[in-house]
Amino acid sequence: MHERFEISKEESFRAKWPHEIFLINLVFNHILVFASTFGVFSTFPLMVLIVPITSFAITGYILIKARQIAKGNETWFVKSHWAIADKRNKHFMWLLVITCIIVGGGLLISKLMGWSKIATIALIGGFGLLPFMVSLLVLIVLGNDSMYQARHGKLPKRFVEQNPDSSNPNTST
Repeated sequence: MHERFEISKEESFRAKWPHEIFLINLVFNHILVFASTFGVFSTFPLMVLIVPITSFAITGYILIKARQIAKGNETWFVKSHWAIADKRNKHFMWLLVITCIIVGGGLLISKLMGWSKIATIALIGGFGLLPFMVSLLVLIVLGNDSMYQARHGKLPKRFVEQNPDSSNPNTST
């Protein structure tokens, strides 16, 4: 299921970094900050915008840094972990965009149709936030697993088969 590689502590640290950033966005920003800003929503409704703005900044950082790492002179193991985090990050970015559209559209439709507050919350929560939170939970589990793998010099076997280390003759196909 996983392939193990002999790596240094420094290499392990560099390989964990993209997963740590990704998890900070998911856990700290989308759970803790969202819960905090949602608590003051009735007084400061625009405060909730901190979450998607921060999230897009973090996802943008991961996208840019992953490209730099891929072109740089980093080890194949570290590049591989950045590639894995980048792929999940892109999926998350699409999820975030779709959720923002659903929530924004739900608020607009609610306002135009004159729906009650309860109907609006049900629409936005059921179609926008619930699928987002379930996906968020799955991504948190995957991110934690990737950090464990980076710490222990592992990569998913399927990833290694699809992206062999061209500098190592033992892993090329």
